Amino acid sequence: MSVMDLQSGSPPRWSDAVEGIVWLPRLAAKVRAHDAGTLGMYLLGQSPVDDEFLKAAQLNYAAFIAIVRNAPDDAAVLAGIGAASPEAIDRLRLWSLEMPVRRRTMMRVLDLDDGYDRPAWLNGPVAVGNTLLAPLIGLARKVRPLKA
Repeated sequence: MSVMDLQSGSPPRWSDAVEGIVWLPRLAAKVRAHDAGTLGMYLLGQSPVDDEFLKAAQLNYAAFIAIVRNAPDDAAVLAGIGAASPEAIDRLRLWSLEMPVRRRTMMRVLDLDDGYDRPAWLNGPVAVGNTLLAPLIGLARKVRPLKA
């Protein structure tokens, strides 16, 4: 599977799914980009939605990262999750239905920031905002480093 360069592009959209499980392609892409040194300003280990996903799967970051590293694609990541945590797939399917409703505003902001649903006039303000956020992302990574 090719690694996405998240320094110059966006990860899969939050709503992309594998067998009805949203967020999985995005989180797996962030792990792969982290390993390749191309994570850019995306959070891995500091994202509240990543945390929720892993909590629903009953996995920690280290276990999830190991699964991604050993999987050739996202379908194999899902199979690895199911093997590592009994009933995780059922819990993640329920989470996938509930999370977009509960985190509706955050998902809208992600779509705008990632460019999936952004009007052209908003490109400049988003670029400025991302530049201003860079120090906060660095701080978040120092305060809560990835435990892989």
